[in-house]
Amino acid sequence: MAQFKAHNLWPIPVYEGEIPVREKWKVLIKSLDYERTHINNSDISCDRYILNSMPELKSEIETHCENFVRKYLNIKDNAKFYLQNSWVNIHGPNEFSQIHYHGSSLLSGVYYPILPKKSGDIAFHKGSIYTNIFHNSIRIEYNENNHITTEKYVIDLNEGTIVIFPSHLEHSVEQNKSNENRYSIAFNLFVRGEFGKEEYKLEIKWNDLK
Repeated sequence: MAQFKAHNLWPIPVYEGEIPVREKWKVLIKSLDYERTHINNSDISCDRYILNSMPELKSEIETHCENFVRKYLNIKDNAKFYLQNSWVNIHGPNEFSQIHYHGSSLLSGVYYPILPKKSGDIAFHKGSIYTNIFHNSIRIEYNENNHITTEKYVIDLNEGTIVIFPSHLEHSVEQNKSNENRYSIAFNLFVRGEFGKEEYKLEIKWNDLK
């Protein structure tokens, strides 16, 4: 076989880490008020800034976000990423979330404090805008999909897993096949700071919403 080297250009980064779950976090999120989502497929906390009530967890999440943007993406310090909104999702038995993305943010993430077995993992979808090998008008079949050719990539989750990803990346929640509720904490991040060269400088001074 001929020797070769492949260059995977412009991959989409998805960060996975772990934050050990504290029992008081479970107690708190179970005590919150919830409402049904507008598409009637899960419950969402009425508090859309829940991490402000969980300062220890908020600090841990911010540390992981900094690891992602500084140590992996190598983004300069002039871009200050900060948490915007955050909320708890409940998926009961047989419930799931359809394919979606997060608008009005740059990075998004999910933390899993209560995750019964078989309650569903997070799946990322290539979507119609990505044509990483061949144009989508031609449906090429592969002997076996890998992380380059697959149109759907599932991350196996555990309690305490945190996942951070670009907000525009389409994702879904698999069906909860357990008999218990699945709780996750979702969050969005935006950026403040000065960007660009002097003649094209952009300054963003957004304050936290709450």
